[in-house]
Amino acid sequence: METFVMARMWRGVAAIVASGLLLAGAAQAQTTSTVKATTTTSSTSSTSTTLAPHPFSKATKACIKQAKAELNACTAGRQACNAAYRTAYANCFASPSCVTKCQTASMKCYGAAPATRKACKKTCVANKKADTKACELIPKGDTIWAGGDQGCLVTKNVNFNLCRFSCSQTRANCNTNFTFCIANCPNL
Repeated sequence: METFVMARMWRGVAAIVASGLLLAGAAQAQTTSTVKATTTTSSTSSTSTTLAPHPFSKATKACIKQAKAELNACTAGRQACNAAYRTAYANCFASPSCVTKCQTASMKCYGAAPATRKACKKTCVANKKADTKACELIPKGDTIWAGGDQGCLVTKNVNFNLCRFSCSQTRANCNTNFTFCIANCPNL
């Protein structure tokens, strides 16, 4: 009986994963930009739900490359070199104040990342404990989770792992925020 329940549970998990992959593919297909031409007018329209940051201009790219080379060659000490790099990087744009605002926000984000990650992980552990208690409340033989308490426990563990992964991405979120902030700053 237990083998049958586990096989049924894994078949259900496989079906969920397959459905997720199909939905992800459909969602990706829906987020690509499309161009529609009308026959009554000569205008075209384009639709996109997620826009990637625009590429830098040639002048801005060259300037950033030069700033990075100067940073790599710098021997004045880490703090002095980083400060010089931030200034040189900001000057690679038409509005250095815009870049400075992005850099300041990024440094605050990186500074807060360890505390944010710690609080997030604490929340994950609290949720896992609450989910464990909820799973223990399912009466024996009840199939509300399509696999009884095993399904509940598997779901609890998946949610916990997903939560921990999300917490580990705080620095990556800082990078993404900086990338999109810089995209709003005018190039040279």
